[in-house]
Amino acid sequence: MDAGTVALVLVGLVLAATLLGVLHRATQGRARAVSARRNGDARIVSIAGVALGGRATLLQFSTEVCAPCKSTARVLDDLAARTEEVTHVDLDVTHRPELASRYRVLQTPTTLILDADGAVRARIGGAVRRDVVVAELERVLALDRVLAA
Repeated sequence: MDAGTVALVLVGLVLAATLLGVLHRATQGRARAVSARRNGDARIVSIAGVALGGRATLLQFSTEVCAPCKSTARVLDDLAARTEEVTHVDLDVTHRPELASRYRVLQTPTTLILDADGAVRARIGGAVRRDVVVAELERVLALDRVLAA
């Protein structure tokens, strides 16, 4: 290969890697609403030792060596403490790997927002942003009020 071809290949690889990095970063911390119809086995109440919140649960999957997990835990702990009948549960998938496969946890932290019945209503991959969790929590709590009426 001549030097021009090598340079073009390298520039192409750098551009592709940059594009993939930007796309990956853009999806981190975003909430995806989960439809109960699409996620038929969304019930979490079968996890031994997990007590659900009265109105909602912030279920975080972490690992011991995950730095973003610690900041996510602080945000979720604070929101649970400030919101009536909302609980934060942090599960370490290092010690419970069956949960990682059961709930398709491909990265840590992964946060599931559960309604009062334990159904998954939102999923956030990566470190959470406070405003995103607040918006999803408000949506779940509003849904809870509508269903109760």
